[in-house]
Amino acid sequence: STFSGSDIAQRGARTRGYGATALVDYDMGRGWRQQWALMHFDDRFQINDFGYLSRNNLDYLHWELRKRITDLAPDSRYSSHDWRLRVDALDNDHGLRLRRELRLQRESELRNGGDESLRINVDSAAWDDLLTRGHGALWLPSSFSASYSHSRPRQGDWGFEWEAELNAGGLAGVHRIGWEVGVEPTYFLSDALRLRAELEYGYTPSWLVWQTDNSVGEFARRSLELEAGFDWSIDQRQELRFKLQAIGLDAAVTGAWRVGSDGRAQAAADVIEDFSVRNLGLQVRYRYQLAPLSWLYVVYGRGGYDQDARSDEPGRLLDDALRLRDDEQLLVKLNYRFDI
Repeated sequence: STFSGSDIAQRGARTRGYGATALVDYDMGRGWRQQWALMHFDDRFQINDFGYLSRNNLDYLHWELRKRITDLAPDSRYSSHDWRLRVDALDNDHGLRLRRELRLQRESELRNGGDESLRINVDSAAWDDLLTRGHGALWLPSSFSASYSHSRPRQGDWGFEWEAELNAGGLAGVHRIGWEVGVEPTYFLSDALRLRAELEYGYTPSWLVWQTDNSVGEFARRSLELEAGFDWSIDQRQELRFKLQAIGLDAAVTGAWRVGSDGRAQAAADVIEDFSVRNLGLQVRYRYQLAPLSWLYVVYGRGGYDQDARSDEPGRLLDDALRLRDDEQLLVKLNYRFDI
């Protein structure tokens, strides 16, 4: 259990907030476990200058039942299964219901060294109290998501991971289904040098984006994301790493809404435009060991962000993102016999 508090004085004003968490694990034997988790953060609790808090103003409770299975048949492709059943409840500190969720999850280890994950979430209708930035909580219908991922360890020169997800949400609830697929191959040129790339494509039919005061735009979002890079251990003293992340995102307007006095979405005549986003981050890092605890770093970085009031294909947007050069930096750092 943990109890925390914050006391902030700023420009003559003083605010105090409190938070507490408790986690209880019960090992029942024979692979069975239970877990209870409780959290409370009031709406004045703030520790982001000290650590990280995704949000305050919440009360959270969950109960989880787990079962680990290891006595599988010798000819099974699996070596173990970990099953989890979780029920959770999330409210804000003023009693507004933010989530009621049922989760069923299975994580499995394969005899070839790979792993597999399957998860299903079912969420009841609830409120979103953050979307409009303080201009009223919005009531959202029930939703669900189902995902599957699989990773295969290195076999020969190749390793492989892939994942797929179906999801429902936004104002459409379960009536319009989104999806996402991703694939990540890794090629080993040697034990010291590996190349990897990950490509992910997603479609969200009811993506809600705040506009102004209590105005919300509903968009059909399509996105294409690329991550690529390599890790090269040149020798015992030298290392070279490269990493690239880029995204092309298209958002086509499907509706304009206002949050009514009862918290329900009401159709509005607000003019909301399509938009597209391109984003890039690139880094090359070289590290050389001069002596024990002494390192020389040379880092080159480049990035960019662009947004337009137009709709376009995610593939073309991703291609445009790779050409962005808003920021460019070369950093040289010497770390001499000192490390933290």
